[in-house]
Amino acid sequence: MQPARHPRNHLLWLGPLVTLAGGISYFLVFARYAALRDFPWLNLPLVLAGLALSGVGLWRAWSPRTSYRGKLLGPAALAFSALVSFFFVFYVFAISFWLPDPTSTATELVEAPGFRLLDQAGRTVSLDDYRGRKVVLTFYRGFW
Repeated sequence: MQPARHPRNHLLWLGPLVTLAGGISYFLVFARYAALRDFPWLNLPLVLAGLALSGVGLWRAWSPRTSYRGKLLGPAALAFSALVSFFFVFYVFAISFWLPDPTSTATELVEAPGFRLLDQAGRTVSLDDYRGRKVVLTFYRGFW
């Protein structure tokens, strides 16, 4: 007599994959287009559908009426989908609004005041040395 086989619970794999695909595709593809960057019309339903699939997979694994596999993988899949969903929603609806608007900072061309600094070799370099040429100034607060 063969032992009873438990059917596979494919939703436990499909849920995190859909969630991850929805989150990653926003940054790789859809964030380039303003209509899809401002509100993630395609990615938010994908991320939430992946979270729902993980939840259904966990429910199927622990449901007393059925005997699907995934009692160990289910909580991990749901936790992964929930974590990806949280970071995606937090970035899109919170962090992206904290960033300064590029039209108000990067496009304003203002003449910098004159100053003198030491370069890597210890020579004094002045901004006046580059008068008449285009210069990009990058200020980096390093910890080295």
